[in-house]
Amino acid sequence: MTFQRILFATDFSEASRHALTEAAALARRLGAEIHLIHVLALHDADPAVASDLLLSAVPPGAEDVVAERQVVRALRPELGVIHAAREGDFDLIVLGTHGRTGLKHVVLGSVAERVVQLAACPVLTVRQPGHAFEHPTESTHD
Repeated sequence: MTFQRILFATDFSEASRHALTEAAALARRLGAEIHLIHVLALHDADPAVASDLLLSAVPPGAEDVVAERQVVRALRPELGVIHAAREGDFDLIVLGTHGRTGLKHVVLGSVAERVVQLAACPVLTVRQPGHAFEHPTESTHD
């Protein structure tokens, strides 16, 4: 399988910024292009802020492989990523992950995990270096 069209979804976090740097290095090695998206919730009225953030979301040195930047709307982030991947006929989806586990994972969920479960193409998740693993607390039974 060759990867020529990479979809990268950002939430503008530091984890996403690091993952985009890694995705850009991968794209260069493969001769691929990256299409950068941010999924905006349907109830958010003004996509202009997200569009402005997309302009500055590409770290220095990654501009050469980013072919497109787009804000997409969806009910939930993972649905926006999945829809964009299918519509754009992408070969690979790349996402940064925050590495949440335990209660934080249950409460906040994981967009990356749901994208992995739903995507029709391969998904690469990139964890931010130096991010401490949060081991789920073991419950005690009386």
